[in-house]
Amino acid sequence: MDYPLNLYLHGFNLLPQFGPSRLLKLSGYFKDYQKAFFATETQLLATGLEPEIVRAFLKHRETLDLDKEAAKLKAENIGILTHQDKAYPKLLLEIPKFPPILYFRGKMDEPEELCVAMVGTRNISNYGRTIIPSLVEPLVNNGITIVSGMAFGVDAAAHQVSINKGKRTVAVLGGGLDQKSLYPKYHALLAERILENGGALLSEYPPGTPNFKQNFVARNRIISGMSLATVIVECDLQSGTLITAHHALDQNRTVYAVPGPIYAATSQGPNNLLKMGAKPLTSADDILEDLNLEKLPEQRESQDLFGDTAEEVRLLGILGREPMVIDEIIKLSNLEAGKVRSTLTFLEMKGKVRNLGGQQYILSR
Repeated sequence: MDYPLNLYLHGFNLLPQFGPSRLLKLSGYFKDYQKAFFATETQLLATGLEPEIVRAFLKHRETLDLDKEAAKLKAENIGILTHQDKAYPKLLLEIPKFPPILYFRGKMDEPEELCVAMVGTRNISNYGRTIIPSLVEPLVNNGITIVSGMAFGVDAAAHQVSINKGKRTVAVLGGGLDQKSLYPKYHALLAERILENGGALLSEYPPGTPNFKQNFVARNRIISGMSLATVIVECDLQSGTLITAHHALDQNRTVYAVPGPIYAATSQGPNNLLKMGAKPLTSADDILEDLNLEKLPEQRESQDLFGDTAEEVRLLGILGREPMVIDEIIKLSNLEAGKVRSTLTFLEMKGKVRNLGGQQYILSR
């Protein structure tokens, strides 16, 4: 029985020994992966594969049931893209050791999609939470798709802002896309919302693959590789986020770093990248101008920040774009604590003030 060619590639990819280099050896030697799958030992050795790898595959082939594999993929709504497919992301084909196979859930049919990667620390600060919407919203409103890794912190925030704007976003994962392997489990709902908004989950790993630490290093090259530029929001000097930045540089892609407070640990990574020549990012316009994208008119009306009462006027004059704790607001306003708290509550209900948690407030945009 003949199967789709991508299923034969999946058959090879089920063996961990077959990484991008070995899979590409097969496609370079054989016309297609079906011929490679049914090749003899002699033919497989002729590709340059090591004898022990060939023997492992021949043993694997004896027990592999492609019907069952196809059924598993269908049950999990997982599709397969190969590097030979027209829908495969074109930018990704340009990087060293591009993944010959991509598993996906959702929509992947725009090979020339304009993507920007946005990554950073899991321990996102209020500063990070404040600036991400101001960066992501103008980008997605101009037709750019945000790519990230669905991790806690910056990644999740970037995905969520895209979703809140009703825009597509892509999450690249470091393990299988099946429900059992999905990681982090806490973001199962976020994954579903990504799909509901026309986005996609991507991985080069077959269903059932655990999220090993080393997988995330390889995963990061895909995040940067399918993107025109990579934005580093917050991270410390030991963060895996910097691996994504280094991948982007190796791939000859632009790296942007968001400057941060010099004493903040989560700003050390971006600030160090700036010393090394990364482009400073203080506005989404920096990216839009570099990509020569025509800016769309502002999509929402500017908010009326005039207060309706004397107390509201006073508090709106004190608050700004930097988070301010309520004790400081009380001190600067010369109002009673109870009056400040009630006024902030009303301002929040009117959409003029945002509560960041931890009794910290900023002006809404």
